[in-house]
Amino acid sequence: MKNPVESLLEDDHESLAQLLTELDGELAKHNFPHAFELLDLFWARLAVHIRAENLHLFPALANARASLFTGTGGLPTRDEAHTLLLQLRSDHNFFMKELSEMIKTMREIADNQRAPAKEIEGVRKRMIIIKKRLETHNQLEEEQAYTWPSLLFDEPMVARLSEHLRHELENLPPRFSNGGLP
Repeated sequence: MKNPVESLLEDDHESLAQLLTELDGELAKHNFPHAFELLDLFWARLAVHIRAENLHLFPALANARASLFTGTGGLPTRDEAHTLLLQLRSDHNFFMKELSEMIKTMREIADNQRAPAKEIEGVRKRMIIIKKRLETHNQLEEEQAYTWPSLLFDEPMVARLSEHLRHELENLPPRFSNGGLP
């Protein structure tokens, strides 16, 4: 049975994947205005997801007692956990950097009030790279990091962690106050 952290973050992964698929479809159709709105929403949603993990999940895992990381029963060794957390943080930095470049390109297209096919295709290629790396990243999180809280912490601690994560996920920028597109 999944712990609340797993359920919450995996559901968010699924929602983000659907949004990314919709974005890809709009880019493929060269529907620039809607693609730009979806890209902005995806960027914001992924940013709050990453913020939740970086502020709450990863520190909780990193600060768990070293003796708990036995390398058995679904838990890694302390060194394996540390290495995975570094890799996941590196991925987070990659996603935010790439998405900010995509937003910058889309804003330049919007400022010119035209949507050259070549530039849109460049954005789409960048998005496909992000999508592939995100799939691998999410698999690592779901199969490893998300399972660890229930193995490391008691039920009240897992519930508190889940609430902190939920609060961050719901804390979208004001332009998305209705939970969706600006």
